[in-house]
Amino acid sequence: MSVLTHAMALNSREHAGLRLLPQQGFAYAREIHMAGVMQPEFLRVAALYPIVFVEDPAFDTFRPMALFGLRAGENLFVGSDGRWQGAYVPAVVRAYPFALGRDAKDDRIAVCVDAVATTRDAGVGEPLFQADGQPAPALLHAKAFLSRLRQMQVVTDAFCRALAERNLFTPLAVRVRRGDEVVQVGGCYVVNEDRLEGLSLESLAGLRPRGWLAAAFAHLVSLMQIERLEAGPLHPGPDRPAVDGVRR
Repeated sequence: MSVLTHAMALNSREHAGLRLLPQQGFAYAREIHMAGVMQPEFLRVAALYPIVFVEDPAFDTFRPMALFGLRAGENLFVGSDGRWQGAYVPAVVRAYPFALGRDAKDDRIAVCVDAVATTRDAGVGEPLFQADGQPAPALLHAKAFLSRLRQMQVVTDAFCRALAERNLFTPLAVRVRRGDEVVQVGGCYVVNEDRLEGLSLESLAGLRPRGWLAAAFAHLVSLMQIERLEAGPLHPGPDRPAVDGVRR
């Protein structure tokens, strides 16, 4: 799932002359309380963020998500200066202002850009297309990153299907207190640890060689990070360096 607010499928005919605005910091993610993560990222992500799963009815599957806050519109990892206050930023967030999506006109996979991150002002930013309609360097760089992201997405989809086929998902019910306020986390799923441990050797054999069993346990360990989100805004420190600049 992308973090684009105004996704626009790119094509050289409609978007000739379109330019990418300079991107610095993570202010665009300040109100994003969760974002998709890929299974190959789980070990890095689990050290900082809770990993949960949400249903994606359009594709009849589950999607792993990193939680950055406990309510919509709350990202506790983006500081007032736009710096990311954590040592690792998930790939989907780093891909901004680009993402893969589907072109509504012909249902093909397309490279999308956030319209609010573009301009047609010839004096600002980097062009996305050259005069002959071919991708300019900025778009080529984005396509290369999205290609790696797509490969990770294929693995992640297979991982989620394997968990669902083994009936391992269970609803997450979390209530945390912030002072006098009670915050509830709903609409999310987690792996049921008892069911995971009760799998037959045959079922486990389908998870272990691909690193999926380790990923499932990394997800379970990551749920302890919910405690880090209870208190509210975080601040950079010796164990939480801030990240800024261009991310890809």
